[in-house]
Amino acid sequence: MTLYPLKKILPVTQIVFMMFFVSLSYADKTPNWVKKRPVNSSYYIGIGEASKSESNFRNISKNNALNDLASEIMVNISSEFIHKIIEKSGMVEEDVRKQVRSSTEANIEGYELMAVWEDEDIYWSYYRLSKARYAANKRAKIDKATGLSLDMLKKGYAAEKSGKISSALIYYIQALNPLNDVIAEPLQVQYNGNEVFLFNEIYSSIQNILTSITLQAVNPSLSATVGQPLKSPLEVKSVYSSASGNDAPISNLKLKYIFTRGSGDLQSIATTNSAGIAKSRLAKITATDKIQMIKIQPDFSEYLKSGVSPIIANSVKNLSLPETKFILKVSGLSVYLIVEEVHLNKDAGILYVEPKVKNILTDQGFSFVQDMSNAAIVMELKAVARKGSEYHGMFTTYVDLNISVLDMNSGAEIYKNSITDIKGIQLDYDKAAVKAFENAAKKVNEILPGVIEKIQK
Repeated sequence: MTLYPLKKILPVTQIVFMMFFVSLSYADKTPNWVKKRPVNSSYYIGIGEASKSESNFRNISKNNALNDLASEIMVNISSEFIHKIIEKSGMVEEDVRKQVRSSTEANIEGYELMAVWEDEDIYWSYYRLSKARYAANKRAKIDKATGLSLDMLKKGYAAEKSGKISSALIYYIQALNPLNDVIAEPLQVQYNGNEVFLFNEIYSSIQNILTSITLQAVNPSLSATVGQPLKSPLEVKSVYSSASGNDAPISNLKLKYIFTRGSGDLQSIATTNSAGIAKSRLAKITATDKIQMIKIQPDFSEYLKSGVSPIIANSVKNLSLPETKFILKVSGLSVYLIVEEVHLNKDAGILYVEPKVKNILTDQGFSFVQDMSNAAIVMELKAVARKGSEYHGMFTTYVDLNISVLDMNSGAEIYKNSITDIKGIQLDYDKAAVKAFENAAKKVNEILPGVIEKIQK
C-alpha cells in the first residue's frame, strides 16, 4: 500500500472544509423574509421570485411580488358580491375572480420596495403597501367614480321621466364607465332617498327600460334574390310602453342588424327617426340559403368606453334585449341557359360543358327558366371541337370556347370571353375531341366563379 505524505493530504482536506464553511456562511446570509413570509398588520406584503435564467428576471420577480401583494387584498372581497357580479355578467366565477384580481393589480399604487436578494439561480423581491395608504387611495377613487356615475344615473332618471327614452339609456349605460376600476367594490350610495348598491341600481334602471321597449319589423317577411339588393328597406318600429299604459315612439335609438342565418352586405346600424322608425339597407345577399334571418336589437356598444372591464362589457351584453326579426325567402337569380357543343362538325351526342355550368350555377343559388322573358340573366356558351394534327399515331383536337352573359334588366352584356385551343390528345380524333371537351369543362370550372362575381355585382 502506498503511503502519501500528510502534507499532500492536508490541502485537499482544507479545501473541502473551507467549501463547507463558505456554504454555511452563504446560507446564513439568506434574509429572513426569503425563508419565512413576513407578517405585518399595517402592511400588505408581496414576495416574488424569478429564475435568473430569464432575461428580464428582475421585472418578473417584481410582477410576481405585486401579484402576491394583490392576492392579500383580494381576500377582503366577499363571495356574495362576486356571485352578484356573476349573475349579471354571465361569466364563470373563475373568470370573474381573475378579472377582479387583474383590476386590483392594475390599480395598486403607493407600494414600496423593501429589499431584493439573489443567489446563483433565483432573484427575490420584497414589496409592501401601507394598508392605511391603500384604503385612503381606494376611498378617493371610489368617491370620484361614484360621484361621476351617480351624476349620469340622475341624468338618466330625469330623461326617463321626461320621456326621452334613448337619452335615458345612453346616460344609464355611460354611468357604468366610471365604475371600471372599482367594479369589485359594493359601492353603496344614497339615491332618491334610499341607500342602494350603485352597480345594481344602474343595471336595474337599464333593464326596466328595456322590458318596456317593443321592436316590430314593419315588413317582416320579404322575398329576395341571391346576389341582388333587397329593393325595400328593412324597417323597424320602436315603441316605449310607460307605466301609465301609454305607448310612444322612441327616437334616436340605435339598432343593430345582424344575420343569424345567411349573409349579405348589410347596413348593420340604423337610428330611429322621430316616428320611431329605423331603416337599414341590404345591398346584396351573398349566401344561398333558401330561408335567411336578420335579427334587430338595440345597440349600446359606442356608449361604453374603450377598454372597459369585461365584467361591465359582459353585464351589458347579458342584458335581456327587445328584438325583432326579418325572414328572407331567398331564391336564386333566374338564368336562361343557351349551350351549344359541336363535336367535329356535328352536334355532340354527350354534353360535357353544360353539366359543369349547371352544377356550378345551382350551387351558387341560381335557378333555371325555360322562357327567356322570365330570366334575369341569359348565359350563352358555345364550345366547338376541331381537328388538329396527327403525330406518331396520336391525334390532337382543339376546342374553342365562347361565353357571353346578358343582363335582361339593363340589356347590357356584362361578361364576354373567348378561350381558344383547348387541347385534347388521344388515339383518334373522336376520343381526342372528348378529351378536349373534358378539358374545356375544367376551364369553365376555373373561370365561372369570376363570371358569377360579375353577375352579382
